[in-house]
Amino acid sequence: MSTSYSILRVDLTKGQCESEKIPEPWLKNFVGGKGLGVAYMYKELEPRTDPLSPENRLIFMLGPLSGIAPGCSRYCLVTKSPQTGAILHSYSGGFFPAELRNALPKDHLGVIVQGRAAGLVALKIEDGSVELVEVPGLKSKTNSEVYNHFSGFKVAAIGPAGENLVTYATIGTDKGTHQAGRGGAGAVMGAKNLKAVVVRGERSAFAEEIKRLQKEELKRLSTSDRTQGHREGGTPRIVDMTNETGTLPTRNWTKGSFEYSENINVTAMQRNVRKRVSCYQCPIACGFSLELSEGAYEGLRTEKGPEYETLGMLGANLEIGDLSAVAKLSELCNEVGIDTISAGNVIGWVMESSERGLIDYKIGFGDHEKAAELIELIAKREDIGDLVAEGTKRAAMRLGGDALGTAVEVKGLEPPAYEPRGSHSMGLAYATSDRGACHMRAWAIGGDVFGDRDPYVAQKGHADGVIAQQNSGSIIPDSLVCCAFAGYTIENAVAWLNALGYEVDEDSLALAGERIWNLTRLFNNREGFSRKDDSLPARMQQPLQNAGPATGKVLPTKNLEKMLDWYYEGRGWSREGVPSKEKLQSLGLDSWR
Repeated sequence: MSTSYSILRVDLTKGQCESEKIPEPWLKNFVGGKGLGVAYMYKELEPRTDPLSPENRLIFMLGPLSGIAPGCSRYCLVTKSPQTGAILHSYSGGFFPAELRNALPKDHLGVIVQGRAAGLVALKIEDGSVELVEVPGLKSKTNSEVYNHFSGFKVAAIGPAGENLVTYATIGTDKGTHQAGRGGAGAVMGAKNLKAVVVRGERSAFAEEIKRLQKEELKRLSTSDRTQGHREGGTPRIVDMTNETGTLPTRNWTKGSFEYSENINVTAMQRNVRKRVSCYQCPIACGFSLELSEGAYEGLRTEKGPEYETLGMLGANLEIGDLSAVAKLSELCNEVGIDTISAGNVIGWVMESSERGLIDYKIGFGDHEKAAELIELIAKREDIGDLVAEGTKRAAMRLGGDALGTAVEVKGLEPPAYEPRGSHSMGLAYATSDRGACHMRAWAIGGDVFGDRDPYVAQKGHADGVIAQQNSGSIIPDSLVCCAFAGYTIENAVAWLNALGYEVDEDSLALAGERIWNLTRLFNNREGFSRKDDSLPARMQQPLQNAGPATGKVLPTKNLEKMLDWYYEGRGWSREGVPSKEKLQSLGLDSWR
């Protein structure tokens, strides 16, 4: 390689901030983002470390393209999840990641935070200088309040939910409009008494080759067919797609389509839009800022309206067919710092449990006012909020009995808004995802419901498709780090990385993706995860209702087991899901086990 990078290490216990070189072989083998973050976690964390202990790491990792290439103002948050106990890598965009790149000392790719501060602090990084600032006055403040406190800076912060260690607490940036949402990174940050990371820096000058590539990519993002759908409708356009195919989770995962989906789809968003919202240096502008002209919260204005996953989980899954109400719930989650996907699952579980008399809390499907109340209780860990702040898996285990069969989760992480009974590939993707149920590690439903694979049968093609997406996704977007909507290809990536001094080709980059996925598996194996955890919730054995072409479908355990056999064989893993010695040798990971 003809370039080198460093990383900033912040020890909150000692109050020390120091820079260190990233090992050059790691840059070559793991690139950045997820890859480097997992490498640090694997090497530095003792097995079975408590995620909320000072020993856990909280890594704000950039990729080589972060803040440089258009559509790449993103960072990767890597830690051990307090919700699942597995590896966690969560992503967020907006303007903070590019500003972090500019604020850090030159040629730094991120920040490793360890230890625990004696009192509430903020990490301030400005034009290469670093300091820890005591901020006791920010205790219990919301995301927007913290953002406003640090005027002139870009901010990554936790709300009350993170301070109170809600297991699905988030880290919010840009006034909470962007969230590193999944798996509870906000709780890890709260356990460290770190309220915020605040950054400000001057933009660096770029070489002529980088300027040329930037110009080409800006044109591509503005005109390419690969980005057209997101330019025109963002993620809310997916509501109609899943509703028509019976894969939109409704009424706590009992139905596959929602009677009032037209009230929360992209057309409804467009009726209420006041402007489109973009991340730094991205012409796609896939977000919607809203001013609600109808509904229970008429007049509500949002900095950024709900994305598809929020529309699905806080809308259809709760049978709330009022865009203003979904937007209100989304705003509440963003302010207090709670993941909207997990929140929608948790509240849906509470609604069904209340309906069936399993809990002593009255809330019915469609009740947005009680849902808002419940979000506040979760963030404060008060009353029933303390129970469900642990997520659906632990809450159901505490209740036991029939409550266990109504909890929908994989490895403890609640799934996003794609119904696996309508897509066997999506079910396999959920089961094998390294961070728990996730659509971003493999959007496998695309090859089923919107492709040419049969979505309702077990076939080897499902395993092959999931493996291919997991491997490629580990590089693009997860380790570069870029936005999945920006449509970067391996050819784009090679051109950019070589311009930055990485000296790669398509084959070496593809191999790095497989290497990174296997390293995350080694981490999870070491934490006790195996085939038994690559499973789906009991609800997937019950026939799906009101789901159009997917009505009456199930995803039988025997089908999942067949697909797991093909998946493990295709990966070169044992039947228990452990990478073989030969596979690790082929990836250069034999010394890491």
